[in-house]
Amino acid sequence: MRRLVLCMLAILATALPAWTEQVKGSLLIAGGDFRLDNPGWPRLVDLAGGKGATILVLPTGSGDPVGSGGRIVEHLRGLGANAILLPLAEKGFDRPAADIVTDPVWIDRARHAGGFFLVGGDQSRYTAALLRADGTDTPLLAAIRTAHARGAVIAGSSAGAAIMSATMIKDAPETLDLLATGPIAGRTLGPGLGFIGPDWFVDQHFLARGRFARTLVAMDSAGYTRGLGVDENTAIIIRERKTAEVVGASGVVVIDTRTARRVPGWPFEQTGSVLSLLRDGDQMDLATGDVTPGSARADAPILPTSPGFEPDPELPATLATGDILAPWQFGRLMAQVLESRKGEATGLAFDAATPATRPAFRMLLTRNANSRGWAGDGITVLNLTIDITPVRMADPLFSPLRP
Repeated sequence: MRRLVLCMLAILATALPAWTEQVKGSLLIAGGDFRLDNPGWPRLVDLAGGKGATILVLPTGSGDPVGSGGRIVEHLRGLGANAILLPLAEKGFDRPAADIVTDPVWIDRARHAGGFFLVGGDQSRYTAALLRADGTDTPLLAAIRTAHARGAVIAGSSAGAAIMSATMIKDAPETLDLLATGPIAGRTLGPGLGFIGPDWFVDQHFLARGRFARTLVAMDSAGYTRGLGVDENTAIIIRERKTAEVVGASGVVVIDTRTARRVPGWPFEQTGSVLSLLRDGDQMDLATGDVTPGSARADAPILPTSPGFEPDPELPATLATGDILAPWQFGRLMAQVLESRKGEATGLAFDAATPATRPAFRMLLTRNANSRGWAGDGITVLNLTIDITPVRMADPLFSPLRP
């Protein structure tokens, strides 16, 4: 199965543009639920060129393109941008998408725009509209790439974030099924638009929906070793594919599997993946992985290997959870592992209704000699290791305490 998925993605990749050109533009990748009071919005206007800059809003992924796109246009205009709704969607507009992507007027507007915003919804609608049947760029997408290479910002939330990598998750099954049997050929993974370049995989709603496990499977299946998991109401700003900065209320998980060991076959088994959790204001060099903490945390380092390290006394001696895929659970565990006495946490992922009939998974999150972080409004966590091992659960899981 994995070989088939890789072959399909390799064929699709041949239709993508070359990545050798220099890109002067920025990306603003939001993980969904990108609220209008998030400081990322004025940053988007600044990246597009400041007040008066033209930003084209693409509502293509939305089920209500006119309504959702219109609200974002209004908000960006309130911030001083010359925001314009680009009428590219399956419904809601008078002209079909095939006309818009070849329209010289819209192509010219895109080529000279300072920025683009891709509305959330269904990411497959973006690739269906902006890529030809053979996977090559439509004229409109080519114009967007030209503008980005010259300096324009491309932003997107939720589905607009999923399309940022060259391969995206299209329609993932339940995470336990994905861990048990792997991606479904032709359905789970598909071509994205690749604005971030060839080296990074992107997933969204990351902590709010417990998506770290599905991302690890997708990265392994598609051949990625670096990934970004962007949480809700949070964005990561990437400049010229070189540096990244986190903006917003939650965080971004950076995934590095370059030193991981993958046991062949399914169910999924992998050890040694390295994870970091970046918070608002944190910056990272994408080439070296070096992290500079945000000013709110820079003066409060957490150094577990230092002689003066004091574990959080309120944390239990043993960290464990029976549902590591639960909403927000993984982000909490990462912070707790960094500050705990033992520096490890065990989590389980299984089907409680029929625990013995489906593969279950034990996930061990551990601190190591390179783990460190900073405290403040949200804890930055660097270099934890995760091991995922298939296990068998008992059925029943429990028995009555009294007869």
